[in-house]
Amino acid sequence: MIFWRDWKELLAVLLLPIILVVVLNFAFAGLFGDDDKVSMDLQLAIVNQDDETEAMEQLNEKLVNEAALGEQEVTAIVETAGDIQPIQLLSDYLESDELKDWVTVHSLEEKEAAEKVKAGDLDGMLIIPQGYTADSLYASFAGKSPTNSLIYKMEEETIDSSALQQLIQGFINQLNYQFAIQEITDGADIDVKLPEGGFEDLGTEHDFTITQYFTISMGALFALFVVTTVATKTGVEIRSQVFNRILLTNSHPMRFLIGKMVSTIILVILQIIFVLIVSHFILGVFPDRSLAFWVGILVMIVLLALVMSGLAAIFTAILLRMRNIDAANGIFMLVLLLLGTLGGGFVPIYMMPGWLQEIGAWTPNGLFLSMLTDWVQFENLSFIVQPSILLIGTFLLFTFIGLALFPKRGKAQ
Repeated sequence: MIFWRDWKELLAVLLLPIILVVVLNFAFAGLFGDDDKVSMDLQLAIVNQDDETEAMEQLNEKLVNEAALGEQEVTAIVETAGDIQPIQLLSDYLESDELKDWVTVHSLEEKEAAEKVKAGDLDGMLIIPQGYTADSLYASFAGKSPTNSLIYKMEEETIDSSALQQLIQGFINQLNYQFAIQEITDGADIDVKLPEGGFEDLGTEHDFTITQYFTISMGALFALFVVTTVATKTGVEIRSQVFNRILLTNSHPMRFLIGKMVSTIILVILQIIFVLIVSHFILGVFPDRSLAFWVGILVMIVLLALVMSGLAAIFTAILLRMRNIDAANGIFMLVLLLLGTLGGGFVPIYMMPGWLQEIGAWTPNGLFLSMLTDWVQFENLSFIVQPSILLIGTFLLFTFIGLALFPKRGKAQ
């Protein structure tokens, strides 16, 4: 009741996420979409410090001196290795039909390449160190780890530079995979296959769009704002004698905390449903979806609401124990900003470094976003069972902490 009376807070929680969804949808339009709408101009410098003409001689020497193989066996291996040229395979990969419209390759010296990368003319540079060919081939035939590796350098991490890094890493992974097969088969029928560039069809039932991403992430983000608001209303409730009224009914003081949790559950469910429905009618977020799809979304919203209620219990208990309300509000806002950022509320999660994405997947709002992403694409219960269990476990943990921190008689500040 106190929350509904604060019409400014109510409008902020209900209308602001809708406005942000619309604005962000147009601002980021084109990042997710059909293949013909995606265009990238990746500029890569190749710095080749290796001498491929001497690679076979170097390989021969390493096999004789380090692997201690017989002359006849070494000759057979060198002849076989002649069909595998890692540098040429890399060049063919980057200039393949699938990538030539995306990647422009420049063969430069290291100093010139570094200057162009620093100036922003190139997205990155790939250094092929001296002896790379011989070392990688020797490592594959001898079953040892290579001592030389490709070196990728970039001035700063951007979408383009990260895309180049992923392309190169994909090539290396595929090459290592083929070498592993060769080792298992003792070199029989060597046919190194390159990874294919372009988009890969993951076999999803439905596409996942930027509009859907921002609708879900804004709903989860403002659920955190609801938690903070519910907790900070504790001061208003105390001034309104809410706690004393509970005591006068001869009820347990814990009813106060339980009431806060129930209120949070109701408010979060209503808030997210409002954001999803209004965004759907304005932008057509989830067109032509079945009743089962909407039931699944409702279940996930309830799970998130449970977790948010546990977080509200912790915030309320902390606030009751602190003398300085402003300090408590500062702590709550810090937690909100941290969870909102890691969970993909302020910055699209796919733009963050991999290690931050892994951490974000364990936050309640990040887990909720991941669940709905899978549900929107696949609508498969098996994809959301484990995240649902994690959300339930988080709810129980948060609730236990909130109950444990709830001040006993005379302990509230």
